[in-house]
Amino acid sequence: MVAMLPEFVNAPINYLLVKVAARCNIDCSYCYWFRDKSVYAKPKLMSPAVRDQLLRRVEEQIVRYSLEEFSLLLHGGEPLLWGIGNVCHLAEDCRSISDRTGCSFAFSLTTNGVLLDDGWLDCFEQNTIHVTLSIDGPAHIHDLHRRTFQGGPTHALVERAIRLLQHRGTHFGVLAVCNPAYHPKEYVEYFAAVGIDEFDVLLPDATFDDSPPSIGKFYCDLFDLWLDGNREKRGLNIRSVENMVAALLGGQSKSEEIGYAPQEICTIMTDGGMEPLDVLRIAGDGSTRTSFNIFENAIEEIKDEPRWKAARDASLNLSDKCKQCRYMQACGGGYLPHRFSEENGHDNPSVYCEDLYGTLSHIQSVLEKQVYVSEPSGKKIAIGEVIESTEQSPLQAQGA
Repeated sequence: MVAMLPEFVNAPINYLLVKVAARCNIDCSYCYWFRDKSVYAKPKLMSPAVRDQLLRRVEEQIVRYSLEEFSLLLHGGEPLLWGIGNVCHLAEDCRSISDRTGCSFAFSLTTNGVLLDDGWLDCFEQNTIHVTLSIDGPAHIHDLHRRTFQGGPTHALVERAIRLLQHRGTHFGVLAVCNPAYHPKEYVEYFAAVGIDEFDVLLPDATFDDSPPSIGKFYCDLFDLWLDGNREKRGLNIRSVENMVAALLGGQSKSEEIGYAPQEICTIMTDGGMEPLDVLRIAGDGSTRTSFNIFENAIEEIKDEPRWKAARDASLNLSDKCKQCRYMQACGGGYLPHRFSEENGHDNPSVYCEDLYGTLSHIQSVLEKQVYVSEPSGKKIAIGEVIESTEQSPLQAQGA
């Protein structure tokens, strides 16, 4: 029995992905950003004029919709190329907006860490900016794809950034990208060795025109490691795994990669252009380009832009195969950028469909033996027994 899909409230936009730099200081072979050559036509860095106009639009959005919270994720390219002064100036101006409107701001920034130093850490601490660092586990995996423009390794530079953050006692996130040629144990053991027990392992960005390798066994094994780690009370937090578990149990995934939810991200480019989710550009040159910009359009107007609307609609209008799948809601068709093909656009299941199905099946089979429901009498019954008696999995129903 297929679960009923939820309806989503059309809430005003209160989160922006802000591309403050359109260039990078390292040359990652799998980077989605530079797969779209049109990014080279964008200004390398966001100018003060664009920054100030962005802030005017943000305040306008806050006042118009009486928003109590607003979030900005500073991104690139490499956002640290924008400079400490620009980031601090942005944060100071947002505090002024907060004083005028009562709206609180949440800042985050995703970086490769190469340029991180004490000056940046001062900036992050003074402005309460949450940092996420990209590192693909141990050096022999990381340095395969994340190299300098001269072909040199970058792992030691990122490890240095980790030590700086840890020395300051700064809480930070960690993003890795899955390389299925290696066992996830190598990632887990490396992160444990450098004192990191909370991280994410992202699916490699790919479309049907790329024919990527299978990732199913990697994520099944990663789930097993996560479960074993938490049985041993090591407090191992792997966001990608936890989002799959949450989605299977009827909760809401906090990741765009998994779970049924609308794709509503608005990306602000270095020239003030307004676009949908930036990763959608893996579909090819100009695939996210719109005619909207913050000088001529209010933030909320992006919802009327045809390409942005098409992305949102595609995220909810799943392919026929997905509609018949037992994991329709838990998977949500997979990550929208990974559904693209030249033949059908985004009207496909994920290019990782079989891998996601196998991973979710594996997780479900384990949860059915490990998760219990309580009767009014207090007796606990394994979810697997409930499934056998009802022929409907509580793992597929919201609120289980």
